[in-house]
Formats: sequence, structure tokens, C-alpha cells
Amino acid sequence: MRIVLEITSEKEINLPIQYNHIVQGFIYENLADEVFRFFIHDEGFEFNKRKFKLFTFSKILGKFVIDKIGNRIIFQSPIKLVISSPIDKFINEFGKALLEKDKFYLGKNNIQISKIEVVNKGNFSDNVKIRTLSPIVIYSTVEENGKKRTIYHKPGDESFTLLIRRNIEKKYQLLYKKEPPTDDFEIKAANLEKIRLAVINYKNTIIKGYSGDFILKGNPELISLAYDVGLGSKNSQGFGLFDFVVDHQ
Repeated sequence: MRIVLEITSEKEINLPIQYNHIVQGFIYENLADEVFRFFIHDEGFEFNKRKFKLFTFSKILGKFVIDKIGNRIIFQSPIKLVISSPIDKFINEFGKALLEKDKFYLGKNNIQISKIEVVNKGNFSDNVKIRTLSPIVIYSTVEENGKKRTIYHKPGDESFTLLIRRNIEKKYQLLYKKEPPTDDFEIKAANLEKIRLAVINYKNTIIKGYSGDFILKGNPELISLAYDVGLGSKNSQGFGLFDFVVDHQ
């Protein structure tokens, strides 16, 4: 399930170009239940010694200009933001805070929530075309000469599909407490030449992801879960959210 927000401001919305942590902070601040907020922020859901926050969000959607000198991105009002999670309590607590509070800040910007839309997409097929709303990230960690190194995998590599499949299967097992469907699960670029590399600095850590149109094939349950929780890794830092373009035949 996801919430689509229309956000307005009397002034321009001025943010650092690398704003993922600000949007993430806005989400945490607006989880109404304090105990649940602490759990999501500090702990998360554990599976095989790995922790998942089980939410994701889009880039800020709207008209903007870049201030290269000040390293800022300046949005015109209104903007849109999409937040998604398979955890009903997460969506409910977030929506509750939005309805009960009357003051909101995105970074240092005083904003208003002008529209809230709850979307619960149904009737997934096993072959769909998707478009990223935030870049897809998938990586592995290797050790070289006693030091750990992160390798970000790119579309077109066999490891890209394999690791994304393993990732969504872990999320499925975590949520549903059973083995995932055995059907094939595949993601590939709709047009590899049009896939764009995104390099994001998240709290002084460089993250590489990929944006564009992809084809998803596989069990509709896994596709449905990916729609809610995001594809790939680092979802709660603002990666892996997508929407459907058209059914791909």
C-alpha cells in the first residue's frame, strides 16, 4: 500500500541536492505511534541477521531548478511524494499523523499537505513494464586484503537480476513466514541504452542506483510485494520504488 502526498508551500521549497535523508527524516517524524516510530527507526524487522525497514519512497516529483553554486535544488510548489510499505500499521500511523498535525517541515521549509491519496494496487499480472520513481540499488560486499568493498551491480549483469530476486524472496519470507513461490522472477531493462545511472550521497556514503523502464516477469505475489516494499536494497533510504507503465505482452 502507498500514500501519495501533494505538498504545497507559500515559498519555493529549497533543499540540498542530496535530500534523501531529509525526506526519510520527514517520514520518521510523522509516524504517530512513538513506540512504533522507534522500532522502525532503530530496529526494523529482522530476517537471518539482516534488518529490513520495509518502506520506501520516491524522489520528490515536481518542477525544479538546480543551484549548482549553492548545491541546492529548488522546487516550485506543489510537489508530490510517494511513500510505500507492505506494513498496514506503517501506512496507518503515517496517515494518522498527517491528518492530526497542522505544522509540517521538509528540511527548513514550512509546508502544507494539500492532498492525501491512499493507493492499493491490485490485479498484478506476471509480465509488466515498470518505471522507477526512485533508483533501483542492488549491491554485494566483498573482502579484499582484509578490507570490505561494496560492489554495485548494474542492469544487464546476471548478478543484477539474481540478487534482486534473492532480496524480494527474503522480504517475502520475512512477511509471510513461508517459502517464496518457486516461479522465475526476472527484471531486465526495457531498453538498456536508456537506463540512467544515479549517484547519491546519503550521509557521506556514495550509493549507485539505476533509473528508467524495466520489464518484470514472475510470480504476481512477488511483483505485488515489490510494488509495496520496493525493488533491491536500501529501500528506506529512498530507493527501489516504481509504478506501472503498461502491461507488457
